Order: sequence, then structure tokens, then C-alpha cells
Amino acid sequence: MTAAGGHALGREIVAKHGVDRWPTIGGTFRHLSDELGELAEALMLWFESHGQDEEAAARVRKEYGDVGLTLYLLGDKMLLDLDQCMTDVVAGETRRFA
Repeated sequence: MTAAGGHALGREIVAKHGVDRWPTIGGTFRHLSDELGELAEALMLWFESHGQDEEAAARVRKEYGDVGLTLYLLGDKMLLDLDQCMTDVVAGETRRFA
């Protein structure tokens, strides 16, 4: 997935909804927090099943996708490219853990 792809998907979900339900940076950030909580709940159910519950795994995939879309939407509002920001972090990393 390219950065344009992730950002385009974020815009596509907003278009499908017909409105940006969290039009501000602050609102989108709060929504991201909610989505992370939903992902945490889904992961706990999946962990409890030792990764054997397909319904729990499907919920993890859905919530993980929601978190990603929300990150891209937050980046759009802050005029930041998520993939470029991650690339910059990796390129600038000098620490070594042994």
C-alpha cells in the first residue's frame, strides 16, 4: 500500500459515509483513541481464544483497519503523509538493541 493508497482509502470511507463525522484534528484524535480501545477489546477476545476463534480474528482485522483509516484521516487533517513520517523515523533510527 502506498501512502496515496492509505490516504485515498481514508477519503473513500468519508465519501461513503457522506460526511466527515470528525472534521477537526481534535475530533479525529479522540476517534482514534476510541478505535484503539475497540482494537484492544478485540485483541483480548482473540487472545482468550488462543487465536482459534475466527469471529474474534475477523473483529481484530476490522478494528485494525479502522485504526489505520483513522490514522490516515488524522494525517490528512495535519497535512502529514503517514507513510513518509514512518519512513523518516526508520531512516533516522540509530539505536541498536542487542
